[in-house]
Amino acid sequence: MPFPAAADRLDQLESAIETLRALWQPGTRAYRGERVSLPETTCYPRPASRIPIIVGGGGEKRTLQIAATLGDGCNLPSDAATLDRKVAVLRQHCLEAGRDPAQVEITVLDVPVIGRDREHAGSIVERLRGRTAAAAFAQRHHAGTPGDHIGRYRMLAERGVTTVFISLPDLESPDDVLRLAPVAAAFA
Repeated sequence: MPFPAAADRLDQLESAIETLRALWQPGTRAYRGERVSLPETTCYPRPASRIPIIVGGGGEKRTLQIAATLGDGCNLPSDAATLDRKVAVLRQHCLEAGRDPAQVEITVLDVPVIGRDREHAGSIVERLRGRTAAAAFAQRHHAGTPGDHIGRYRMLAERGVTTVFISLPDLESPDDVLRLAPVAAAFA
């Protein structure tokens, strides 16, 4: 299967977003847009409500520009320094496109190591890190206690993040999900 160059994939992303929005509109009619032309067409089943399109990626020139012009949201890295820089660039792209930056939701994907306590978090890091240095793995996955993650997610919210998608790297049993419960409860 061919893997197009980044510029081609971004062109395809723009066309796909426009196509989805055209297909999800009410009624059956032809559509002629900036990138896509569709004959009289329809999509069934149609979504019951608007489906938000979240553009993932942090390419500051093109990807964030696509998120600013076509996306309902933008999924960005969760480390504070990178997030701050990317949000500033995204907001600038929104302004250049004549769009209120508040219309583009900021989301992050987080793959946290959540231990019952610091010792337990350390044991999870040791089990999962492979050949990666423990300190580097722990930092990349923000290894800590539920309280550490609650504080970090509050900090992300202060920076404009409205949704955190969480993927636990050590999800093996219901007990692993339960370690996330105090974090979820803090934001319920």
